[in-house]
Amino acid sequence: MTEDKGEQQPGVAEGQARQVQQALSLGWTLAEILGRWRRGITPPRKAKASDRLSFSSHEVLPGDELGMAAQRALVLAQGLKLAVPQPGEDSEVTLASLPNLVYAYMADPKAHPLPGVQTVRPVLEAWSRSAWIALAARSQTLATAFSLGGSLADTYWYMWPPGRAARHKVRVKETWRDLLSRQRMGKLIGQLRTLEESLPPDVVPALVHSLDRWGIAAEMERGRDGRLRISYRLLFTMRRFSWARRLRYKLKLRKFGSYSGMVVDLSADEERALYERLARQAEIWGDLVRGDRRPASYLLPSDREWINWMSRIVYAALILLGGVVGVVVVSALLPLLNGLALGVSSAASQALPSMIESQALKIPLDPKELSGWFSVIATLSTFLVFVSSVVARSFHALMGVYDRVRAWFARRRIRARATISWT
Repeated sequence: MTEDKGEQQPGVAEGQARQVQQALSLGWTLAEILGRWRRGITPPRKAKASDRLSFSSHEVLPGDELGMAAQRALVLAQGLKLAVPQPGEDSEVTLASLPNLVYAYMADPKAHPLPGVQTVRPVLEAWSRSAWIALAARSQTLATAFSLGGSLADTYWYMWPPGRAARHKVRVKETWRDLLSRQRMGKLIGQLRTLEESLPPDVVPALVHSLDRWGIAAEMERGRDGRLRISYRLLFTMRRFSWARRLRYKLKLRKFGSYSGMVVDLSADEERALYERLARQAEIWGDLVRGDRRPASYLLPSDREWINWMSRIVYAALILLGGVVGVVVVSALLPLLNGLALGVSSAASQALPSMIESQALKIPLDPKELSGWFSVIATLSTFLVFVSSVVARSFHALMGVYDRVRAWFARRRIRARATISWT
């Protein structure tokens, strides 16, 4: 799980980038363990001899996922050289014992009951705090990655499912109203951008794009047909500009009266649908954070065809535009070139007969005539060198234009495929 499945960005040492990715994944994994433990797991049916192996069929049950997450945390802690206390006299429940506790419960729930979340959370809290301090002592970047991984996972794993939230008194910070707020998402996006150089290409853009789309708390309203929609959508689309954000907030404040009034109430079905879509989005976030999937793996064959065609069309348009610009430049330089040609021909017509006559009569050449001839040669050489350098640079630029255009289209499609719409 800790293997780096993507190339790190240029300018960052391989070992440092690897540790940042491990710290980010470890933070996510610990928050996921707590979230799964809070929600509880159900023992699976007994496996049959005819069943496929889970790693090949990808049929992993929630209990198995919890055990695998606990194992992943141990592997990541080992990779980051973080001490993990073993079960002993002080406590039988430690981070190292969690996988065995889960698998024992899965095998025989009656003989090996699972410890409650009130027992496991203090263990995770104490160890994660010491791990955060140890990472911060090494590098603030590692501490930021560790904290960010947990915050990203909390977006889904700290949220109570709608059914349970209705039966229990749930705090606001455990609901979508707080976890999907634009302020919180903006903070996560800012932290992600600081780690972009240490993470594989396209991971941060994909995460940033989806987080930006999921910052919907206090951004929704009901239309006349009763359906949910983004309020002041045009200004919302232009939210990268500060003036658009300020104007939109003032309009919303005038319309709803207060920030709490901006948060609409969802029906049970709407909240359930929102939660299910967020679960799908969290699965993508987890795969990207852990490095289980490359961002490009989300592209469909049709996406790749679309990228190729659009890249060729834009590339051809750029070549055509470059040709037009070249014609305009040559037309503008034509008088200069004509003057240069006339000067060269005039100098040559004056110098060449004298040289021929001098060679025929074996008369020494006049130094002034030689200097004029040398100036002609120097001018021609300079012009040829300039033209050849321009042609060479243009050729290399054209070779790189297609790759850049294709990468731009690919990045946009990756961001779209790695984002699950909230509605």
